[in-house]
Amino acid sequence: MQPSHHLARIWRYTFLLLVPIVFFGLSAATGSAEPQADKAAATVEVRLDEYTIEMPHTLPPGPTTFLVRNEGQKNHSFEIEGPGIDSRLEASVRPHATASLQVTLQPGEYKVYCPLGSHASKGMKMTLVVSEKKGG
Repeated sequence: MQPSHHLARIWRYTFLLLVPIVFFGLSAATGSAEPQADKAAATVEVRLDEYTIEMPHTLPPGPTTFLVRNEGQKNHSFEIEGPGIDSRLEASVRPHATASLQVTLQPGEYKVYCPLGSHASKGMKMTLVVSEKKGG
C-alpha cells in the first residue's frame, strides 16, 4: 500500500503545481477583451491631392493605421517623422489608389509630408500633434 500511496501523493502535488501554470498560461494566451481593445490600431483616413494632405491635425497616442487615398492626378506618397518614427509607404500611391502605413504614435509633434519631388515644398506637408488628451 505504501508505494501506491506515495504515487497518489506525487500526482496530487503535480496536479496542484500544474493548475496555476495552465490557468495563467491560458489567461496570457487568450488575454482579456480590454487589453485587446487597447491594442487595436486606430484607423486614420488620409486624402492626398495635388499638393494637399487632408487628415486630422491631432491624434491620440498608440497603434495607428494611416489609410492613404490618392485623390489626385499624380503619384503621391506619405511619410511621417517624429518621436521614434521615420516611416513612409513602401511605394508611391497611383491616382485613385489606396495604401496603408501602420505606426505606433508617441506623444509629441510629427512632420507629415509627401516625399516625392517638390511636393512638400508645394504644400504637401503638415504638423501632426499627438497627445493624451483629445482636446476640447
